[in-house]
Amino acid sequence: MEHRENERGGTGLTLTRWKYVSAAVLTAAVMLSSGCDQKPQQASSPKGVLKIAFGSEDSFQHMYADYFIAKFPELEVQIIPTQDIYGQGKDPLKEYMKLVDEQRPDLLFTNSFDYDKLASTGRLYDLSPLVAKDHFDIENLLPAAVDYLKIKGQGKLYGLAPSFSSSVMFYNKDLFDRYQIPYPTDRMTWEDMFRLAARFPADGSKAERIYGFHMGYMKSPQDFADYIGQTQGLSLVDAEGKKLLINTEAWKRIYTMVIEGYKSGMLQWTYSPEDKTRYDKEDVEAEDLFSAGRSAMTISNIGQISGLKQRGATFAWSMTSTPSADPNHKRSPNFYLYPIFSINAQAENVTNAWEVVKFFNSAEAARIEAKTSVELPVRKAFAKEMDGHSLEPFYQISYDETTQASYNESIPRSFGEAYRKVSLQQVSAMMKGEVSVDKGLQQLQEQGQLALDEAWAIAAAGK
Repeated sequence: MEHRENERGGTGLTLTRWKYVSAAVLTAAVMLSSGCDQKPQQASSPKGVLKIAFGSEDSFQHMYADYFIAKFPELEVQIIPTQDIYGQGKDPLKEYMKLVDEQRPDLLFTNSFDYDKLASTGRLYDLSPLVAKDHFDIENLLPAAVDYLKIKGQGKLYGLAPSFSSSVMFYNKDLFDRYQIPYPTDRMTWEDMFRLAARFPADGSKAERIYGFHMGYMKSPQDFADYIGQTQGLSLVDAEGKKLLINTEAWKRIYTMVIEGYKSGMLQWTYSPEDKTRYDKEDVEAEDLFSAGRSAMTISNIGQISGLKQRGATFAWSMTSTPSADPNHKRSPNFYLYPIFSINAQAENVTNAWEVVKFFNSAEAARIEAKTSVELPVRKAFAKEMDGHSLEPFYQISYDETTQASYNESIPRSFGEAYRKVSLQQVSAMMKGEVSVDKGLQQLQEQGQLALDEAWAIAAAGK
């Protein structure tokens, strides 16, 4: 499973969305996409200064400078580096907000992690009046993307994003055919998926056998249980972040399904060390059994297609929507937007900033990017096939706040580590048959609640 969601470009980490293309190619592309009529572009080209908060001058030059040379030749860009907001003992978001307040950049590159926080603190400019004034064709953007931005913006539109990430179910058609098992469909529940996975043989050595389902980068069965819970809108704690909610019938059904799946050999995970943050080639391959032809099904994003190419996969495969308890089967916890182009509420050059935001989210830019990018454009009209496969399954998605909001950020940070420690102990006991799922979750509820109370006590003492 590719963790593109961790690319926090809005506060300075590397973005991979916009690739380096020569200025000559970009200039030609911009001219062609506008009917080769340069005069209107020159007449309306914004002038003056535009201050942009971005990782570094070098990274901006590599990723965006040629776009500005081709499209905004008369605009003087000043980069306000954000790379120094990271470091020992620093809170990157707080440091970023401080930078925005003090240096007042016009254009901000935000992300799915920080967008709502910047909006709720009054640091972002409402784009709705600008969209209406210029008749920007927002109706041609992925509805889930617009819904996300408006919901996170408390009903207002504080940004636009040209691309998104979501997950689908990949399945190995050859394996399904070999064992005469019907293909997964886009109307499956998690129980349906587990029943399908259980029909594949569970014999053979761990190094060679196939699995009905495998999802990479799961360091414990608990991770998979948490993921399924998130797809169903379940939370570990109540809205106030004071009461643990793990000992419920809904969580019991999930943990029973997952524990039995691993114990039966239907599922597999690689027991990666908890402290491992970097993966070498062998690690990556071990986490991607699907591309090796050893897993009948997996859940992944568009990066899986690249993985299949890199591994030289020759088997027939296809995609469908991910399992869900949602009757419409359109919710996904893996929905992210990147980068989100926003304007500082205190910007001195709103007009110039809006012209840039408008361009990078336009059909013109999407047409250019379609020639070089393998990302999912928010403008579906420019979503090309990959390896003969329609990308339609990625677009069968809607944004659901409850699915995305399973983690309560008001909870003290110390709770996360303490809870994971006790939960791993209980899951291990369930896996070994030392306790039943009912008993394990009961004990996890008690131990986890103590950890949560202690975390709040520590936080109160710190204040």
